[in-house]
Amino acid sequence: MARLFLFFVVALALAWGVVWVADHPGQMSLVWGGWRIDTSAGVLGVALIVFAVTAALLYRFWLFLTRAPGRIGMAFKERRSQKGYKALTKGMVAVAAGDAEEAKRQVGKADSLLNEPPLTLLLKAQAAQLNGDEGAAETFFTLMLDDAEMEFLGLRGLLNQAMKRGDDKTALELARRAQGLNGKSAWLAETVFQLEARAGSWLGADEALKKVGKLTDFSAREVNHRRAVALLGQSVEAHKKGNTQDAIKLAQKALNEDPALVVASAHLARLLMAGDNARKAKDVIEKAWALAPHPDLLALYFDAAKATDGLKKVTAAQALLSLKSSSPYSHIAMAAAALEAQLWGQARTHLEAVLESSGGQAGGPLRTAMTLMARLEEEDCGDKDASRVWLARAAVAPADPAWLCGHCGHVDTQWTPHCPKCKTFDALAWANPPSAKPQDVLRLQS
Repeated sequence: MARLFLFFVVALALAWGVVWVADHPGQMSLVWGGWRIDTSAGVLGVALIVFAVTAALLYRFWLFLTRAPGRIGMAFKERRSQKGYKALTKGMVAVAAGDAEEAKRQVGKADSLLNEPPLTLLLKAQAAQLNGDEGAAETFFTLMLDDAEMEFLGLRGLLNQAMKRGDDKTALELARRAQGLNGKSAWLAETVFQLEARAGSWLGADEALKKVGKLTDFSAREVNHRRAVALLGQSVEAHKKGNTQDAIKLAQKALNEDPALVVASAHLARLLMAGDNARKAKDVIEKAWALAPHPDLLALYFDAAKATDGLKKVTAAQALLSLKSSSPYSHIAMAAAALEAQLWGQARTHLEAVLESSGGQAGGPLRTAMTLMARLEEEDCGDKDASRVWLARAAVAPADPAWLCGHCGHVDTQWTPHCPKCKTFDALAWANPPSAKPQDVLRLQS
């Protein structure tokens, strides 16, 4: 509406101007070089307008002629860039598809067309990796470090290469540098934590874990468990350096984060008993047993309770049984103590409870129960044949739980923060080995 109004205003102004000139024609004379031109003001105005329009058209034509080469060059360059970006896209698709030859061909084409190394460096590195040329890939990743916009990608590439070849020290240095560039990367926070833990830098791992908790979707329980493992690592290191009090405080902090971490309870109990504080060690084990009974705690508990003979062990085992009567390990503890005290009836009762609860399937200390039953038959009844039957059953029964790596399947008798085989952090869990599948218990003729 405003433009229409303006148009009418301008049109009216022009019409008024034309009318005014017509009403006041006037006379103008021009004498130049022996020539004399007489005309009216209106004609002169029209002539000037025609001259201005002609001059403008000639100027535009001159600009067209002078700019034409540049425009042609720009069009050629734009077409070249389009081909280059198309080759770059095809190269990325080839990398994603694992087509090494096609990726190599397209990256060469994109490099020659674009003539912008930062755009093709990443594709070159990935194509080199597909071709198995890790040296060339490392060179390209290193070149990225000189470009501020590509530096993080270069660091990530070098970091992945270092981790692939097992160079954790270099990987940790690169991860820390990359985190300085991008402190909000969840993947990077987790990587720094894993590398700090693998290096045994438990204080650094604890600090890294704070970022993991903020940036990832790990549950609070998972973060607390990891922090408990990191604090346990710090406690072990403090103990090695002779800082017993610091070691005890750190172990207690670990249990505050995850009370069911059996290895932390066992570690704290050993530290307390070494400091002649058996009563407190006994309390620690009892709390742990109530949450997660474990055979590694049994010998420690007998020592803390000063159970030096069979009868005293029976009394101590009864205390554990009262804390967790549903656990087969509580019944195994009672049976082992009763056997030592020659309380055959009690031993049989608790062993039968383990065998009935297991039902011949994996999931508990079935093999240990059968072995103890074989001992009971021989020591109580002197029945060697029955003892051999139980030993035969134990031989084909599912193996008892052990420390099993959930990542590579490695089985170990001791817990460590990292799997001894694949080095995965906190991968060992107390479980039946996968090879220990349920089997039919041998039915032997008596």
